[in-house]
Amino acid sequence: MTTAGEIIHRAQIYGAFFGFNSDALFKLTNGTYWLQAEYKYWYHYAYMPQVEIVHECGRYLIRLSGSDQVVSVRQIFGVIESQISDVFNGWQGDSAYELTNGQAWKQVRYKYEYKYLYRPHVLIYDTSSGKIMDVNGSRAIVERIR
Repeated sequence: MTTAGEIIHRAQIYGAFFGFNSDALFKLTNGTYWLQAEYKYWYHYAYMPQVEIVHECGRYLIRLSGSDQVVSVRQIFGVIESQISDVFNGWQGDSAYELTNGQAWKQVRYKYEYKYLYRPHVLIYDTSSGKIMDVNGSRAIVERIR
């Protein structure tokens, strides 16, 4: 799909890019956050790829440079960024994690995914499904417990 709309931003995705998936959040090096606004799955790993945010026909699209893959996005605000204060073992259905900012968050919907990381960076943001905690591309719906 090619898109010829007005380019709003040219930037890089901050950190690792894992492609498109529902409720994926894209943090750009210009400080803006963009949430995937439609379902589309496309796996593609890249580290800090160049992207463009394009305004076309009343919607915003994110396009990975050098690719014809695009997905509809919306800009969001109020993203919480922190770090898990110890080990992240993935999601076991009722996982709870304390963050270095003093907050604690607990998984509220069942999902099992094992992933071991030590003191990983996290992003927490609102979606239509609830608050999502994204830990290096591994996402679960959470609620704040402290």
